[in-house]
Amino acid sequence: MFFKYRMHIKRNTFVVVSSLCIGFFYTNFCFYGDAQTLETPSFQEAIIRVKAEDIDSAVIKEKEMKAEADKAVDETKSFLKDLAQEAQTITISRERLKQEKKELQKRTGNQTYSELLDREIDAMKEKITIDNEQIEAYEDMIAVLQDQSKAYSDQITYLLLIFTLDDEIAVTPYHTISLIQKEIDTAKDQIVEIQDGVKEKALVVSFFTNRLKEITEQAFVDNDNLAKDLKSEREGTGDNEQRKILQDKMESILKWKRAMNEQRVTLFKTRLETSKIRYSVGLQTWKNAELHAAFLAEKARRFEEKQKEGKLNK
Repeated sequence: MFFKYRMHIKRNTFVVVSSLCIGFFYTNFCFYGDAQTLETPSFQEAIIRVKAEDIDSAVIKEKEMKAEADKAVDETKSFLKDLAQEAQTITISRERLKQEKKELQKRTGNQTYSELLDREIDAMKEKITIDNEQIEAYEDMIAVLQDQSKAYSDQITYLLLIFTLDDEIAVTPYHTISLIQKEIDTAKDQIVEIQDGVKEKALVVSFFTNRLKEITEQAFVDNDNLAKDLKSEREGTGDNEQRKILQDKMESILKWKRAMNEQRVTLFKTRLETSKIRYSVGLQTWKNAELHAAFLAEKARRFEEKQKEGKLNK
């Protein structure tokens, strides 16, 4: 299908003059800049040129994006598998601690140790919760990566429609001409909706950029405080054997809390990256919508020409 257009190149390379503007520059929109510096396309009255090279570039870019997306999806699925196994392991360990707590209560054991058990059980629960959130974030990223591949594939479809436009017009009944303007109006409305969506996606990128910074800074403070708590516990006084048991339990709690902080940072990194990809998909969808509107405008122009020549299929 991608190579069928070559036979149409000579007769279908054209210039469209309208209120739309597209630059056929096929770049990877997975950017890493500050959301406040992101720029959306500026469309104004201009000439849209569609050449064979544009389709070639689109095909190459679509293959590159699909390869990158497939690789990212495979890696993300591997992360999902690891997280699911980790969550299961933590759940089993947590159930064992809960059982230990019950047995300790029966023996009216050390109150401090019992409190530490509660803290560790709670910390493990928080870790399981954030692992599940990370799983959802990875699943969301997979869906967005698939949307990104489709956006570039759709671009090729619109380009090929333009290059086969003469063939379509030749077999299109005359009475359908009145429907084209309605399609153009619908396409323009769709562009406005997509533009609004892109603006919202840019705000989401900005939100997660700032939130990630806050989470990272808070994680640093929390880990520093945890280290101080552990140092204080190690310097405590009392029965050496009993103190060693409490220290080990404290170290276990701090391990879970550090892991939770690290996972939270990873979670917001994933959400930020997903929002950036979603924004890039919005930009490409915007370009596709502009291309579709340009295609309809050119279709109407050629219908008018054929009508004047009396060559339309009645």
